[in-house]
Amino acid sequence: MPSPYLGEDLIFLISQPRSGSTLMQRVLSGHPDIQTSAETWLMLNPAYSLRESGVTAEYGAKWRKEAVEEFLGNYTSGREIYDDAIRAYAQTVYGNALSRAGKKHFLDKTPRYFFIIPDLYRLFPKAKFIFLLRNPMAVLASELDTYVKGDWKILGWFGPDLVSAPRWILDGIELLGADAITVRYESFVETPESETQRLCSYLGIDFHETMVEYTNTPAPKGKMNDPTGVHQHSRPQTSSVNSWKRLADDPQSNAFAHGYLNDLGDELMEQFGYDAAAIRSALGPAPDPDDTSLYPWSLALKDANQWSICERYRHEQYEAVKRH
Repeated sequence: MPSPYLGEDLIFLISQPRSGSTLMQRVLSGHPDIQTSAETWLMLNPAYSLRESGVTAEYGAKWRKEAVEEFLGNYTSGREIYDDAIRAYAQTVYGNALSRAGKKHFLDKTPRYFFIIPDLYRLFPKAKFIFLLRNPMAVLASELDTYVKGDWKILGWFGPDLVSAPRWILDGIELLGADAITVRYESFVETPESETQRLCSYLGIDFHETMVEYTNTPAPKGKMNDPTGVHQHSRPQTSSVNSWKRLADDPQSNAFAHGYLNDLGDELMEQFGYDAAAIRSALGPAPDPDDTSLYPWSLALKDANQWSICERYRHEQYEAVKRH
């Protein structure tokens, strides 16, 4: 029986959304051996298929999980055979993309793989893992500008990206250890040549100077990608490194920034590599939490269906003040 596929030709790029992963993807895809695409989300359903929570389905995900586990326990060699089936699925799909492109490595840039880092590592221990870190305040500023655009009710959609992802990414870095590489966005845009060389060394591929100058590198096809930023330039730029500081200029953004920073906590920020005290200093004083003209951070992150009576009243207060 042939050995199972363990992801020998896979590269997973994992980060918070809005961390510069599209930029790094564009640089790496300039290598002649690397194929990529817009975010695939390919491995999320397979990895979630036997989870206790986090997935719902019309047919009843909990019952499906129980039925599959019964079948695996009674009639097969067990859970490992199911993992081998997931590996075969991945080999078929990624392998077809590689054979069509005539390339050797597939780079899957799907930020929400932060949900399934242990699963990916278990399934594909021979894959390469890149963790890209960026100042979470810059991530927040980019989310507000790119997607939220003043509609505070939808900020909750990005709650896991903002609040949960940093901890899961740190846990992933600890779990994988020397089997992964960690890159900071700020270092990547300040010294792109040396950081790209470091990435190439980890990936076991040659560095090409043309990778950093990505003008002639085609953008990945698909809409699940960065709609701004990377397309405005031809190489990594430092102009956005401190752009998060503009959060201090708007009371609402400043309130969100302080709320976010408090949620993450100083210890996590330090582990992520950023100085919480320096960030607070740059943001300035936190706004009055009782100011009804400001939308509360805690409310913005919560699904409206889960609001308490007090929270619903606070939302209506804000809307009334806004209309007035």
